[in-house]
Amino acid sequence: MRFLPLFIGFSTIFWGFCAGWEVFSIVAAVIFEAHNLIKTRFDLQKKDFVRISDLSSLVMFILLFYSYVENEPRMIFLGFITTLPIIFMPLLFAQLFSTSDKVVIGTKFGKRIHAHAPVDIRTLYILSILFATAAANIKSVWFIALFMLIIFVVLSGTVKDQKSFKRYLKFCFATVFITVFIGSMVVGGHFLISRKMMQWYNDWYESLSADPFKTSTSMGSIGRMKLSGEIVFRVYPEKKVPLPLYMKEADYNVVVGNTWYARPRKTDSVFPDKDMEWQFFGVGEGSEKMKLSLWMGKKKGEGVLPLPEGAKRATELDVAGIEINLMGSVYVEEGPELLDFTITYDSENRFEPMPGKSDLFVPKQEKAVIDEVMQRNGLTGATQEETLANIERFFAGFTYTLDLKNNAEESVLSDFLNNTKAGHCEYFATATVLMLRNAGIAARYRTGYMLDEYDTFENALLARKRDAHAWVIAYIGDGWKTIDLTPPQWKSADSDGKSLFEPVSDFMSWVKMKYENYRRKKSTEFNRILIAAASILTIFLMIRVYLRKRRVKKSESDEEKPFFKATGLDSPVYKMLDYYAENGLTREDSETLRRWMEKNREKLGENVDLSALVRLHEELRFDTGSDKKTLMAELVKEYEEWKKSKKS
Repeated sequence: MRFLPLFIGFSTIFWGFCAGWEVFSIVAAVIFEAHNLIKTRFDLQKKDFVRISDLSSLVMFILLFYSYVENEPRMIFLGFITTLPIIFMPLLFAQLFSTSDKVVIGTKFGKRIHAHAPVDIRTLYILSILFATAAANIKSVWFIALFMLIIFVVLSGTVKDQKSFKRYLKFCFATVFITVFIGSMVVGGHFLISRKMMQWYNDWYESLSADPFKTSTSMGSIGRMKLSGEIVFRVYPEKKVPLPLYMKEADYNVVVGNTWYARPRKTDSVFPDKDMEWQFFGVGEGSEKMKLSLWMGKKKGEGVLPLPEGAKRATELDVAGIEINLMGSVYVEEGPELLDFTITYDSENRFEPMPGKSDLFVPKQEKAVIDEVMQRNGLTGATQEETLANIERFFAGFTYTLDLKNNAEESVLSDFLNNTKAGHCEYFATATVLMLRNAGIAARYRTGYMLDEYDTFENALLARKRDAHAWVIAYIGDGWKTIDLTPPQWKSADSDGKSLFEPVSDFMSWVKMKYENYRRKKSTEFNRILIAAASILTIFLMIRVYLRKRRVKKSESDEEKPFFKATGLDSPVYKMLDYYAENGLTREDSETLRRWMEKNREKLGENVDLSALVRLHEELRFDTGSDKKTLMAELVKEYEEWKKSKKS
């Protein structure tokens, strides 16, 4: 294939900037294009190319190890794919600076060399660049333009006339589409599999430390959930609600190390005052209303209900029991897999218990760090509001990330506040609670979901696992206030790696929810109608089958007739074969007559021509449209001639 000058170097640099190997790709491009200026060439033999092939194999294993060390487990495969061109670079260098226009790819086992036919490695190298850059998941306009340019140049050698030019354009566009599609499928499939594996791991981890009532939460438990886009519940507000919408699951007031606890663990049972109607807090119904469709899972339906602030009363809540802990979390006992209920609430009225001593407690191991940070940055203000404003300004310079590498020599909190200044919501919420407490402001650590994704197809707010969130409530002035100092870009950051197949999984989740609601809520009367209709239809079909059976019933003589009758089994050729078999020319069971004849032509003799016999025999046996009687007569005649030749 013809390659334009500088094309290989340009393609190499293009790959480098897409895959994050900018400096390396520039150096490699300069070396490759130097072959146009340097006239000296190496006279490489087959064994030399095989050694270079082994070097490429070694490079491949090094890149696999590099990808394993450099990337997170879920990114190892994708990281390796983007380095594919490096594997071919030693072979490309050998071809460009040798007297040969092709290279031999092979390997050496001991003294034995295993090699393939010579190939133009430049073609494979460009293909690896196309695949690696497509798998890098670059979506900008300049990437698509340069990607198309490379393909158009590579295939330009096929243009010879106007007709071939049209084929060239069609093939180029098809190649661009297929390559980008395959690359996108690799990326999408990779993220889908990796996220599914992380979800399985998370489910397995939670099953080992089952705590359906969420009496504790460890730093990182919410971070694991952010790897999944699975829909956990849907909210159908009666009227428009301010976004984002915070849905509380649990409050925590005691922190030990990296774990928050809800203390004391005492709970109070709540009993329904009507069928499937429960009063959680306050008296009567709230002024606002929303419907929740919540997956509780298959394990006895236990769990914590995510509820809006000011939740008061639930209706159509089909569960066996409700318990509420002293921190205001609502626990469900023995519910179905899918809960579909309505909650009324007053967003302006809150029912959190008044602050206590534990809401001002700062652990000794963290107090020194908190004191030093607040004094150094002057975060303590003259009033509660001023202190909160100072803390907000302090965190304004921090960034959001799920990729955390903490210094083992320092506590997680100290490393976050003094060094990395980057983390996810659990870090910001924990630090905010302890800073507020250190300034004499009662505060609690809260977990739940923050919703801002409205789906027009379902007319609902969607809560995904990655929407799990941690924030703070603080007692400022005369009541509890919601405080969230996590950088607002956390939503977009968590959504950047979402699966390409997420719309499909969303639709399947919606179908599953609709079916589960239908299955659980269909009435007894409808069941009876359905059973009656099914019975009538069954009887009707049985009558139709019986009547049809009588109309098409066959006579006994017809039923005894075989479905297929083989012809030509009395062919005299079989007698001929028996004769030759007695003389050592045996025909195998799976061997055709023509192959048997060719195999034994020398033993049969040059003057023996059995082609006419074989042709007539095959027509008699396998040609369904032939005149069997005429063929048999001709075959017998040929056979008699053959017998005479054997007697003479």
